[in-house]
Amino acid sequence: MIHNDRRSFLKRCFGTSCGFSATLLLAPALARKTYGREIHGEKIGEKPFARIEKIHDGVYALISTPFTKDGKSGDLSTHSNGGLIVGKDQILAIDSYRTPAGASYMADACLSLTGRLPTHVVNTHFHFDHLGGTRAFMRDGATPEIIMTQTTRQLAFETYLKTVPHPENPDLSISALNKWGGYLSDASLIITDENKSLKLDLGGRTVTITPMRGHTASDLVITDDLSGTTFAGDLVWDGIFPNFMSSSPSQWIQSVGNILKTSDGSIVPGHGSVQQANSPSSQSYRSLLAEIEKHARESQAKGITSDQAAKDFHLPASLGDYRYFRDGFHEMAMEAWYREIAK
Repeated sequence: MIHNDRRSFLKRCFGTSCGFSATLLLAPALARKTYGREIHGEKIGEKPFARIEKIHDGVYALISTPFTKDGKSGDLSTHSNGGLIVGKDQILAIDSYRTPAGASYMADACLSLTGRLPTHVVNTHFHFDHLGGTRAFMRDGATPEIIMTQTTRQLAFETYLKTVPHPENPDLSISALNKWGGYLSDASLIITDENKSLKLDLGGRTVTITPMRGHTASDLVITDDLSGTTFAGDLVWDGIFPNFMSSSPSQWIQSVGNILKTSDGSIVPGHGSVQQANSPSSQSYRSLLAEIEKHARESQAKGITSDQAAKDFHLPASLGDYRYFRDGFHEMAMEAWYREIAK
């Protein structure tokens, strides 16, 4: 039941702005070598592409491990993080990953842990690596409520119902989402008021679903009210340079500040390892966002193009070593800030 408001998985089953930059101190250097592999909770299962950690009783995080030990992009079956929040009556799955194969891993985990499949699946935003696997939660007659904001649903349909050439046969076309290995599943529960939080009663525990903005035009942050665990979607990243492609950077910074200010439990980022609001990882991430803003504003004021600003941008060593899903992330960051500054 949703109300308006403001505010053993056995291993054998799975095998092996604005003013912001001026006030932040740079975080201490971090020596991360294997991103997404820093274990925060109790590891209860692992695949080459992800593991599942028990964060709290009834709260589980799927941590995607998309990089090989030498830092190269590896198995992207999940690509993004997600999780489960288990109540007596209902179970909420957070995000559905890049592919049905990735989501099947979490569906298997849910069955092994609870004997049930999720009753609800919430998509934190419209990017393909967070919603491509939803159909994997619909097996064996299961019909979970698929939760999205109205904006997320619109952006998903506008973006992924387009057709693109088939990667193996140029004479054929496929949907833009199929190209990445996923499928588009429609929402059955649409959040139309994107300025108010919602309460989802799972039975014996409630979850707060809070609309925010910044990484995209519509992001959702999910908090387990019992444990304080927060699933931040791609508003928060850990040790991986964030994707600014669809962003409003100043709103993003504001949302991150709100998450870290109000969080009193573990934070599950959209990518990377679980962290705390005051951890070195969180400090590094906030400082990274501040450095990107500072560099963009200074470069734009000097008349430097966004492309050149991207080439000139270098991460301070004090932030630690960041990984990249692909080339071009500096360019997207500078372009996003230049667009905003131009307004």
